[in-house]
Amino acid sequence: MGLVVINWIGLVVSAALGIGAGIALSIYLGRHELPRGDTDSASGFLTDALAYVSGVLGIMLGLLLFFSVQVYEDASSSARDEALNLVDVYETADSFPPEMAAEVRRDTLCLMRSVATDSWAAAESGDLTGDENTAAWAQQLRRTVLQLPADTHIRSESQTMTLEAFQEAQAARQSRILSSVWALPTIVWLVIDLGVFVFSALVMVSLPGRRRTALVLIGSCLLFTMGVVGALSMFATPFTQIGISVTPTDINGALLRLEDTYPDQDWSPCPRLADSEFG
Repeated sequence: MGLVVINWIGLVVSAALGIGAGIALSIYLGRHELPRGDTDSASGFLTDALAYVSGVLGIMLGLLLFFSVQVYEDASSSARDEALNLVDVYETADSFPPEMAAEVRRDTLCLMRSVATDSWAAAESGDLTGDENTAAWAQQLRRTVLQLPADTHIRSESQTMTLEAFQEAQAARQSRILSSVWALPTIVWLVIDLGVFVFSALVMVSLPGRRRTALVLIGSCLLFTMGVVGALSMFATPFTQIGISVTPTDINGALLRLEDTYPDQDWSPCPRLADSEFG
């Protein structure tokens, strides 16, 4: 939220400076340029300049919003892929002896629970190292899968499929965590502020005898731009729990379905394998 507020303040300051610059420029032009020239022609040039600046600013904001929405969609897709692959690990255990299948399912269950809590908290805090407890359960599950018997063709294929699903879940988790710290370069925000500054100045110059109308137009455009920038910042940080946020709905839903499908498995609370700041 702090980043959004800072960006909003920058837009307001830029608009205020643009209004001041526009008033000063219109006074200068009124004294030195417009009386000797064609006022209508000058107004036409100003309108063309205003259309150019507003058009470029609108295109830029639209592209940035599109790319930030892509970041949100990628984070959501990674969370979904992670949940689906861990479900595959859980269900592929049917091919192994009951005691070994139960161990795989128990480790997978505890890993999924840690992902939905500890790992999500790590993503929300922007910690690229992830969560220690989740990493410990992932290592435990990997060891369990590698110890599965591969004495028959079916079991060998099942072990390979289980390991591949586990690796894909790991990759999806890493992609999800990386999506939590995506940020636009500072120069982009400066260009947006510059666009608002120039737009405000040109509006004031274009309407020298209609200050109130100019201020209403600038205020309306500023409010809309603040809304776009706010949405852009929220989509670009999909784990901040502000406005738009990616939640562990997929993995929690997967846990509910597995518990309903395998009620005879061990669903007791999981121990912590490692201490972390998120648990």
